[in-house]
Amino acid sequence: MIRALDDQFPAEITRTTLYHVVRLGLRLYVATIVLVSIYSVFWLAEIAGLIPERLLSTIWIAVAVMGAVFVVLLVALFYGARSSSR
Repeated sequence: MIRALDDQFPAEITRTTLYHVVRLGLRLYVATIVLVSIYSVFWLAEIAGLIPERLLSTIWIAVAVMGAVFVVLLVALFYGARSSSR
């Protein structure tokens, strides 16, 4: 199966690069499944009335803030990794 992929890409793209791309895709898939599962649990708890509205709002705000901080750190790390000066 990997030989079919090797034949479609230029020689600069090695088998290791393909493995890294597949690994990244699997990580994104697992992260998406985890996030959707957590969201579903919160949604079901809200529908069932197990979590007070005030606490649920606080949880969603905290999730949004953590996402924003993560994006800022990710951009900084991305440009730091691309810089030629170390």
